[in-house]
Amino acid sequence: MAEDEREISGLTLEELLPLLGAEGTDQDAIRAQILDRTTHLIDEVVEETFSHSGFSHEELFRAGYLGLLNATYNVELAHEKDFSEYAKNLIRGEIRQHIRERVNRSQFPRWLKDLNRRIEETQVRLLRQERRLPTLAELAGAINITEEGIAEIFKAREALNYVSLGEEERLNDPDPVIDITKIRNKRKEPFPLEYRIRIAAALEKLGDLQQFMFKSLFPPMGE
Repeated sequence: MAEDEREISGLTLEELLPLLGAEGTDQDAIRAQILDRTTHLIDEVVEETFSHSGFSHEELFRAGYLGLLNATYNVELAHEKDFSEYAKNLIRGEIRQHIRERVNRSQFPRWLKDLNRRIEETQVRLLRQERRLPTLAELAGAINITEEGIAEIFKAREALNYVSLGEEERLNDPDPVIDITKIRNKRKEPFPLEYRIRIAAALEKLGDLQQFMFKSLFPPMGE
């Protein structure tokens, strides 16, 4: 081990952090020492928050390590917050994201998620234009879906956007039944929404063509 590496290895976390970004220092070596001293934070977060998640400690540790790496390489974003607190927040965020991505939500088709996205984009656009939140009727008119159709899509929003972190709690997560026959255009158009939904549902079974066709059937607002 080189002399400067031995010197760095003898420093405390509080002494190492100010060296990040300092000229004439081995930044990789400093970050390696910081990671070595703070890896225990991942174990703490897993035990404190995710011990009943239903996922193994090892799997959650790997996800949390990405959060710790993020904290180590972006210390300046801590805004003078205690580094351990800052790092644990990022670790929690990465683990939450991992759990949400791993939990199966396949009962909701892709086209329904895309319609949810269009509703969100339209709400933002109307808010900017009117400087207030739109009513359901205004939203329905702008996106050209009947009010009862939007109400059906809203049933799925909580389930699409919410996943309990505990394994037992997830058994009671929202699992609504959507009546897709109610999701129709408010005004007539050459290619009715209900036809597009039928095609989109069929395309979900076709694999490789799916991504391209979805973009054509449900383009982002404004295109």
